[in-house]
Amino acid sequence: MIGRVVIFTKVPLPGTVKTRLIPRLGAEGAASLHAALVEETLRRVETTDLPVLIAISGPLDHPWARALARRHALCAQGEGDLGDRLARHLCGTERRLALGTDCPLFEPRLLARALHDPADVVFGPAEDGGYWTVVAGGDRPDAAPIFREVPWSTQQTLSVSLHRAQAAGLTVGWLPPCYDIDDPADLDRLAADPACSPSLLPLLGPADAPRH
Repeated sequence: MIGRVVIFTKVPLPGTVKTRLIPRLGAEGAASLHAALVEETLRRVETTDLPVLIAISGPLDHPWARALARRHALCAQGEGDLGDRLARHLCGTERRLALGTDCPLFEPRLLARALHDPADVVFGPAEDGGYWTVVAGGDRPDAAPIFREVPWSTQQTLSVSLHRAQAAGLTVGWLPPCYDIDDPADLDRLAADPACSPSLLPLLGPADAPRH
């Protein structure tokens, strides 16, 4: 079984996405960057030929969402916190990899590697204490417990999920860490990173670090 990549993202409505970047980029600029990060994520995933499902938070009839639906299967994330939504889309009969869109410099080859990892659950740590990807499902034991009562978007996110996995007797695999684009300092880091796509550079605002 090949498995599937499930990209979790939001419709880029100004004022609702990348809100910590609004003081630097403005609401429209932050929304434009979010849309560009989604596109960069898709570009990298599409080099793998893995099946893709895009799980959307926001109106599915938005023109942006309809354009994505012409490229890949699209669905609503559904109700509940992030843990509820991850469990809903990952803990089934198909092996699946959940991927956010805030970490645009991941290596595409790692996705297939993670889907074929023999561990029950695979985490890709993020430097902020969360994880940029997680794999579960298929013929492995139910991983839903790792997503319950997790303090999302904190430095404890990964450690709590890992504790839940260990308490449930699940084996754990790992991918290399990546960094998210959440704060203005992250924009400067991305601008200075040689791996950054040139298409993102004009959207990063005034940089404190030299750009390549």
